[in-house]
Amino acid sequence: MRAEILTIGDELCRGEIVDTNSSYLADKLWDLGITTRWMTSCTDDEPDMRTAFAQALGRADIILCSGGLGPTEDDLTVDVTSALAGVAPVVDETARDRMLARFAKVPAFLSTTGQERDNLLAIQLRQVRVPTGARVFKNPVGLAPGFEVTLQGIPVICLPGVPREIYGIYDAGLEARLAELREQGERGPIERIARQIYRVFGRGESQISQACRGLVDGVPGASIHYQVKFPETLVKLVVRDPSREVAAARLATLEAGLRERLAGVLYGTGQENLVEVVTRRLIEGGQTVATAESCTGGMIGELLTRMPGSSRAFQGGAIVYSNAEKTRQLGVQEVTLREHGAVSEAVVREMAAGAKARFAVDHAVAVSGIAGPDGGTPEKPVGTTWIAVASPGGVVTKLVQWPGQRDQNRTLAAWWALKLLGDAIQ
Repeated sequence: MRAEILTIGDELCRGEIVDTNSSYLADKLWDLGITTRWMTSCTDDEPDMRTAFAQALGRADIILCSGGLGPTEDDLTVDVTSALAGVAPVVDETARDRMLARFAKVPAFLSTTGQERDNLLAIQLRQVRVPTGARVFKNPVGLAPGFEVTLQGIPVICLPGVPREIYGIYDAGLEARLAELREQGERGPIERIARQIYRVFGRGESQISQACRGLVDGVPGASIHYQVKFPETLVKLVVRDPSREVAAARLATLEAGLRERLAGVLYGTGQENLVEVVTRRLIEGGQTVATAESCTGGMIGELLTRMPGSSRAFQGGAIVYSNAEKTRQLGVQEVTLREHGAVSEAVVREMAAGAKARFAVDHAVAVSGIAGPDGGTPEKPVGTTWIAVASPGGVVTKLVQWPGQRDQNRTLAAWWALKLLGDAIQ
């Protein structure tokens, strides 16, 4: 079943906002076994909208549209789809009642009277309209409902442009409807999909693909895909078969082979990234951590505090850019700095040991590097970073040399620090 996602809005075409709705909807469709073949954006201009719908109707089996369901005059999705269906727009009574109930709690609305209130209601009623006869999807977090109409035999589902409203509508009933439409609209035997995302850090995409070469050869319905999501790479295994059980069994066999080929760099599966994996393991293990950061400037501490409950693990950190602060806050010896330089294994060892002692934690992470774009030397070029993790089992160090841009170098250093920390957690 082929899908097209159509997003509508002048601000999209002017580059003023980033279209995250298409990626969200495509991911959800993929989960349901519906393949998104096209993604299109157009302006709020009615002729452009008509052209976009006509193109989609000529090639897709299902269309999902977002945007143009608001209260202003340039929100034309209801008007355009109603005209294409040959019906008139009508106010959805349930959505109107929810809107009025919400407005009844807004002081600014209650303070209006007479014609002013009537004008305001007339404007707001635009966003609770749907084409006559449309299937309506409740919007639990906003005012404008979603709806489904059939145009030229093709189901067209229209949703608001606000991302959180799309999420709410999807969970409240759209997912079940899409699954139903897939069953009805599939051509030939229905394929079931088994898939998994494997998260890899520490190897480049080309190295990973080389290691996985031939993995899916000869396995019916199987494919492998790679996505760089710097600084990690996602490996995606997909197996299609009319039998859900057969697809799952083939995926399990492929996973065993994948884990063998990527041993040491495959750190997790699904949606949980390295930052979340390490933080969760710290919390669940009742272990504590502190940071000592130079070139990353607090980035590691920021990553470690993203997850709710991280205060049970993260105790604090020291941002020590200058040599003087490395000595003052962490006790790094001046002779070490003088003989080895700030970016050295000897210095990060002392930084980690100092942070571990001063914060009284189980683990301490230390980073010192040359983020760039200047500051490098032939012996220590830009991108040179030393990392140390002090744990109950001792101190582990790593040299990272990545000739990237400043932000890339800092991000890569922070992730490598977390990788070493994750390896050290018992």
